[in-house]
Amino acid sequence: MTGGRLSGKTAIVTGSTKGIGFGIARAFVREGARVVVNSRSAEDCARVARDLGSSAVAVAADLSRSDEVRRLAKESLAAFGGTVDILVNNAGQPRVAPSESLAESDYRYTLDLNLNGCFVLTQEVVHGMLAAGSGNVIHVSSMNGTVPFPQRLAYCVSKAGLNMMTKVMAIEWAARGVRVNAIAPGYVQTEFITMLTAKGIVDADKLARRTPMGRIGTPEEIGEVAVFLASPAASFITGEILTVDGGWSS
Repeated sequence: MTGGRLSGKTAIVTGSTKGIGFGIARAFVREGARVVVNSRSAEDCARVARDLGSSAVAVAADLSRSDEVRRLAKESLAAFGGTVDILVNNAGQPRVAPSESLAESDYRYTLDLNLNGCFVLTQEVVHGMLAAGSGNVIHVSSMNGTVPFPQRLAYCVSKAGLNMMTKVMAIEWAARGVRVNAIAPGYVQTEFITMLTAKGIVDADKLARRTPMGRIGTPEEIGEVAVFLASPAASFITGEILTVDGGWSS
């Protein structure tokens, strides 16, 4: 596609074979960007890249491991001729358990995937952005970065940390042409929520009633927010945590 809001740009979107990440990757391709599609599954990455067309490149990696994060950065840069314009750190997942019995291994895994992997990948990619004097980093946080939920200690801590990482990176790099922002979604109708609903773990109707807008969000809506933040329309926005939750946290 030519003439889109992200025409000619290159992007990495982690965790982009399903859910919010896929919504963002699809929106980016629609708006003219070339996109690295990522998840742990090489098969899923290849399938989604095929579906998105010639503008998508598949790079599988486990982002809870720093060596895999660095490989993702290296292969993405190679695929794009050494330049990445937009980085979306979306990969993440919760571990649900009472705080007194949350396994240390689950706590550490959640922080490695949701927070530490974002730090390493951003470091690996941002040097090129700083050298070019332009770039966009978008962290996908959560309303749980500011709104505590029971039995989600590791997840809430990781997202709160990601919010602060966003702000520190933003003020350090603002004068050097790199903008850093975060999207903080509320409940979004992803495959994960659909699965939890089917198992009776989540009551989707109750979540909708709790949300002032009377429904939960869609991956497409988060994709639109990501396109906005990555586009020239947001050229004077950096260091923001943009909450997209239908009014839940209000």
